[in-house]
Amino acid sequence: MEYDNERGAGQGSPPSRPAGGASVSDDRLVSYVLNSSVRTDVLEGVVDDPVPTEALIERVDASESAVYNALRDLERRGLVRSVDDCWGATGSGHLVADLIEQQGNLCPLLSDDYWRTHDVGALPRRFRIRLTELADAEVYRGSDTDPHAVVREVVERVEAASPDVDIVSPIYQAEYEAVMPDSERSRLLLDRTVVEEALQGVETVEEARTYERTPIRILDVDVGVAVTPDHLMLSLPTIDGQYDSRAEVIATDDRAIAWGEDLFEHYWNLGHPVEEFLADYFQQA
Repeated sequence: MEYDNERGAGQGSPPSRPAGGASVSDDRLVSYVLNSSVRTDVLEGVVDDPVPTEALIERVDASESAVYNALRDLERRGLVRSVDDCWGATGSGHLVADLIEQQGNLCPLLSDDYWRTHDVGALPRRFRIRLTELADAEVYRGSDTDPHAVVREVVERVEAASPDVDIVSPIYQAEYEAVMPDSERSRLLLDRTVVEEALQGVETVEEARTYERTPIRILDVDVGVAVTPDHLMLSLPTIDGQYDSRAEVIATDDRAIAWGEDLFEHYWNLGHPVEEFLADYFQQA
């Protein structure tokens, strides 16, 4: 017998303790939980710490019988268990709850056209999977009457955070070069074509040095990233491969900044020290 979404009728009894639960592989557990708002609320209610039944009934906006029914259903499928007269999530329950949270965070992303018109595929897959961590980010856009609004926004935030700035730059932007700090506390990763264009007419390694203290690495990259202690700024190429200076994803919450830090480290570890690049460049010249 199924008990779905019964928020208001009857008296329930505590869930029984079944000898075994349904195999996780046999059930589409995420869909099963999401098909009932009570099951979803109950699982989310116990996922952080074990909760007494009485406290769970007070926490969930549903009748007592509906909460008992949801606990019984979740227990049968191995998602919750009894822990010292309390209810807590199993390992499977934690995984399902995480997937439900990711699905919920995906909706704000999909609601903005930025993710439809820009090439998310430019990001490594493991970072695309984690994009829901940017659910609270905002997309800043320039207008036809003020096309440089986004550049000013980025410049102001980089200046405010200086010298604690890590930047990945796929294009040359004079405004960004002007505010990039020369500090051991900042790092700069440049696309190869940016450096090659800057070296036109330069004859020696000494002339090519722009920063004395900032570590610089070179990598073929088409994603723009700036990470400060308080901001993540992300710029993806458009679907047709063009750099878009009139739109920037900016986030200030801790999860998004951590995502950005991990992304920067991924690119940084793939990059080559600028000294090696310059030595090879002038040797071939």
